[in-house]
Parts: sequence; structure tokens; C-alpha cells
Amino acid sequence: MKHLLHKIHVNTLISATYILFSIVFISCNGHNTATPSDGDTVAAEVFAPHVQDTLIPINLNKITNLRFPKYKIIKETPIIPDTISLAMDEENVSGGNYSAILNFDTIPSKTFYASIDEIAKTDSCWSINKFAYTYKRKDHKGGLYTISFSKGSMQILVTHINADLVVPEKKTEEPKKKKRK
Repeated sequence: MKHLLHKIHVNTLISATYILFSIVFISCNGHNTATPSDGDTVAAEVFAPHVQDTLIPINLNKITNLRFPKYKIIKETPIIPDTISLAMDEENVSGGNYSAILNFDTIPSKTFYASIDEIAKTDSCWSINKFAYTYKRKDHKGGLYTISFSKGSMQILVTHINADLVVPEKKTEEPKKKKRK
């Protein structure tokens, strides 16, 4: 019988200890689960991708100093040179190396093309070959813009390459004249 009473006392002591620790634990955290501090968390939307994060604005008026009819950016794609070892998903158009497709809202008027024809007489950046118009110019950092479109077409192709990837044009030298002795 003593043995049985001893087991009851031990079980009662263990149960009482368990109840005591439970009461202490519940009273310490106020019956609430632990929550992270607001000061060291970042909202989920900060990590969410932006829908238009790969598009940069292209201002043809600013590039060419010519007023263009309204247009929309349809697609911009990064140009990833072979010499740079970057993962394809790490490169984006905001890096400066890109090609883009733009569309005029309406087919430009004849006066628009006439103004380019007139400007091309004095501005060497413009090149006109029958119905094909091309504009090539370096930006203030040494990068190269190329804008191409055809007369009567709604599509404009734009490329920009940063200065570190621009291949210098070879200058043709005039043949040297031989000196007479």
C-alpha cells in the first residue's frame, strides 16, 4: 500500500509541476503567440515584380530634335553582348543596351516626311534611302542610338548601345601622294 501511495504522490507532483509550468508560461506571453516586430519586416509588395519594370521611356523628340507624331512602345528587349557574362534574367533594358519596337498611333503625314527630308540636307545623323529613314547619333555618354522606320509604315525600330559596346567606325584615309624627288 505504501508503494501505491508513493506512486500517487509522484504522479500528483509531476501533474502539479506540469500545471504550474503551464500557468507560468501562459501568464508570461499573455496567451498570445509570438509575432515578429514591425520594425524589422518588409511588406510583401516590395518583393513583388512590377508589371512595367522592364520598360524605359523612349523620347524620339529628345533624341532627334524633331517633333514626332504620337507613338506607343510595343516591346523593349535587352541586348546582351557576348562579351558580358551575365545571366539572361539579370539583364534588363534599364541597363541601356536595348532594342525596341514602337508604333505610330496613325500613319505620319507627308509633311512629317518632308520635314525630315529637309533636315537631312544639313543633319548628317539622318540617312534616307528611297523610303527608308535611319537616324544614328551618339548620346552625351558616348552610347549610340539608331532609329529606323519606313515611309508609310507604322512601326519604328529603336536600338541603344552603351559607350562600352560601341565599335568605333574605321576612318578611311586618303591615299598618300608620293613625293617627287
